[in-house]
Formats: sequence, structure tokens, C-alpha cells
Amino acid sequence: MKRREFLSGCVCGLGLAAGSLAAPEASRAADKTPGRKIDPDDLANRAYEHFIPGKRTCCESVLMAGCEALGIKSNLIPDIALGLGGGVGLQGDTCGVLTSAALVLSLAVAAKENEYAKKKMLSFQATGRLYREFRKRFGHTDCRSLCGLDLTTPEGRKKLKGGVKADKCANFVRASAELLAKELAAI
Repeated sequence: MKRREFLSGCVCGLGLAAGSLAAPEASRAADKTPGRKIDPDDLANRAYEHFIPGKRTCCESVLMAGCEALGIKSNLIPDIALGLGGGVGLQGDTCGVLTSAALVLSLAVAAKENEYAKKKMLSFQATGRLYREFRKRFGHTDCRSLCGLDLTTPEGRKKLKGGVKADKCANFVRASAELLAKELAAI
């Protein structure tokens, strides 16, 4: 695929996403009151279902559950989160549950606020609170420290599939989804 074709596809895809966000979010955008009714346990269970039984990455799972809770449908979801897995491209940096939660929070804020400066600050604040609470609970925010693996190696990826995903990472998926629900309720 040529660069121009790729960029054209991206622009079209983003246009489709924007269109799909506008319809379900239109009534929510008009309602500026906080208090979206999202059950933290339900959001955590949905994220888990995408993660372990659904065989998705941590970031895809949280993004999918969060967007479902908001009523957002797009052809870009969950694929837009694929590169965030394993701490951004398996590099062990910021855990995918945090980066995908940031995406969901940004979408939720954008649906409620039109003014860019305000939208940006609200997104930063909500994401920062979620990030700090996650770090407080688990002591770290980076994938490598959380799961204890180097996912750039075949051995690390094998151990992830061999049990670390279910034994450790599933807890991070659930916790981030619960924290996400709390933040969504405040937006």
C-alpha cells in the first residue's frame, strides 16, 4: 500500500469514527451534568470477558468495555489500541490498561465539552486521577514492573501466555476498568 492510500484510509476511518461518535453521543453532549450511571463491577467484568475469554490484549479489552459503556461504536475499536499492548509495542512502558483508559476518558470528555482548552484540561485531570490511583494500588504503572516480564523476548511472551496474563494482568484489567467507571461517573 502506498503512503497516500494509507493516509487516505486513515482520514476516511477517522471520519467514520467521528460520524459514529456523533450520533450516539449527541444527546449526551447536550447534557453537561456529571453522573453517568456505569457500574464499576459491570465494566470490570466486561473488560475481563474481552481479555481472557475473548483473547484480546489488555488495552483492547479496557477500550472495548469503556466504549460499550458509553455507547460508542466505531470500526476503529478495538484495533486502534493494538499497538499499546505490552506497554506500547511490547516495550514494557505504560501499561495498556492505562493508555486505553485515557482514550476512553478523552472520548467521554469530548462528547460533553466543546471548548478545546476545557476539554483538554478535563481529560488531563481525569486521566491523571486514574493513573495516580492505579499507581497507588499497584506501586507501578509500567508493564514490565507490573507483570514482571520482558515481553520483547520469546520467553517473556511465552510466560505471559502461560499464566501471567490470567494470574496478574487480569487484575490490572479489572482494576483499571473499575477506576475508569469512577472517572466516567464524574465527567
